[in-house]
Amino acid sequence: YGCDLIQESGILLRLPQAVMATAQVLFHRFYCKKSFARFSAKRVAASCVWLAGKLEESPRRSKHIIFVFHRMECRRESLPIEFLDVFSTKYTELRHDLIRTERHLLKEMGFICHVEHPHKFISNYLATLEAPELTQEAWNLANDSLR
Repeated sequence: YGCDLIQESGILLRLPQAVMATAQVLFHRFYCKKSFARFSAKRVAASCVWLAGKLEESPRRSKHIIFVFHRMECRRESLPIEFLDVFSTKYTELRHDLIRTERHLLKEMGFICHVEHPHKFISNYLATLEAPELTQEAWNLANDSLR
């Protein structure tokens, strides 16, 4: 569920695939140590996207992360999509929650957030074989393994 949120938000935010992959790895690392009952998957997913954007040098403003995740939540729960005013109490709470959750992520991982993706190896090695179908299958497998 969380990785689907990350993937969908990454598309809406026009993030590179590397950012989404990094966010999914961070999400899995966090929940290897923490409970889903204690930390909201939606909030952790949003913080993972925000942090991954910074790590992969494709940052997005916190405001945009909050807007996208708020809109996705309204759509998924069949609620009317409401405009989120940046001066509202709800926006302020969501922003503080995003920052707080990012701190939890960093603390839980001991500030070690480096992620090595198989994607660059796939494209380098399989380019020499000149087998586009095999390259696409390997790429799809690498993406699906993150979910």
